[in-house]
Amino acid sequence: MTVRALKYRSPWNLDLEEVPDLTAEGPDDVVVDIAFCGICGTDLGIVSGSYPVAVSGVTLGHEASGIVAEVGSEVTTVRPGDRVVINPTPYCGTCRMCLTGRINHCVNKHGTEAGVSYDGAYADRYRTTSGFIHKLPDHVSLEAAALTEPLSCVLSGVRKIVPPSMAATTYVFGAGPLGLLYTWALWLKGLAPVVVETSDARRSFAKNCLPEGVESYASLDDARQGFFGDAKAPLDVVVDTTSVLLADLYPRMAPGGTLMSIGLKQKDFTIDGMQLADRSLTVMGSIDSLHGSFVEALHLIVSGRIPTERLVSHVVPLADFPRGFAALGCDIASESYAPTSTPSCKVLISTGASTGEGRE
Repeated sequence: MTVRALKYRSPWNLDLEEVPDLTAEGPDDVVVDIAFCGICGTDLGIVSGSYPVAVSGVTLGHEASGIVAEVGSEVTTVRPGDRVVINPTPYCGTCRMCLTGRINHCVNKHGTEAGVSYDGAYADRYRTTSGFIHKLPDHVSLEAAALTEPLSCVLSGVRKIVPPSMAATTYVFGAGPLGLLYTWALWLKGLAPVVVETSDARRSFAKNCLPEGVESYASLDDARQGFFGDAKAPLDVVVDTTSVLLADLYPRMAPGGTLMSIGLKQKDFTIDGMQLADRSLTVMGSIDSLHGSFVEALHLIVSGRIPTERLVSHVVPLADFPRGFAALGCDIASESYAPTSTPSCKVLISTGASTGEGRE
């Protein structure tokens, strides 16, 4: 028996291939029939060449949900037929990074990261171990569950943000999946974020995905005036999902303010170091999941506190993967990556291992 897998060779060079079937080779193995796998900004960077981290020949994809197909002899937590979500970032638990709470920077993770150095989930099947599989309750859709991993990454960042007060003026730049998930998580934390997104298409989709009372605007000036009623509203807490705005926003931060950058675009910045101390500023980055953040993310989805399924704009069959990437501005045929006029947010690749209806 053969299964399909989307193989990365080099930037813009992808092939949907038939590969040998996966089975439970070890006693703790779990093999999952993939139902949905989300297209992540990391995937877009790998495909376009702007984030060259993937190993040639690897199967891409890491934001996945599916149905257990086979388990090893010692697995007791799940069984074939169970609906599950996959934590795609194993960690060793014994290196210095892991022992000091920084599992996202495990020094032994090379060869284990799904879609980067280990075969990922743009495929019919995926193999992992029982510690990185979580069973889903019946009321949670496989589509909604596929956003657990990006939400887990968001919660890792939100944990680091300590607002100067609960009245802090809070901004999220970018209305993509991570921008909207950060907005929801900050809102649940008790803050009142406003979203700044220059793309009309993204704002159009986002308006039906925001928490109650949250608005999106085309510019910082519009957000200050329209949301806070103050053209000089301070920047107390800022999350920049674009990763290119530090030089512009840093001088405008309020004393005691926090700026978090979570995008993965390479760009050099120069900042005034005296202001960092003199104005008590905090500048930080965040990536991947931390201890407990995946379980925390799943809880917020299961409890309905973050309606992740509302962020899904497209579901595209695996065989038509170029269309899924194109919906996010990554045109594989023309080898170009640019903003698109298509209203979009989270695009899921579907293998058909589900009875769920897709959207176009």
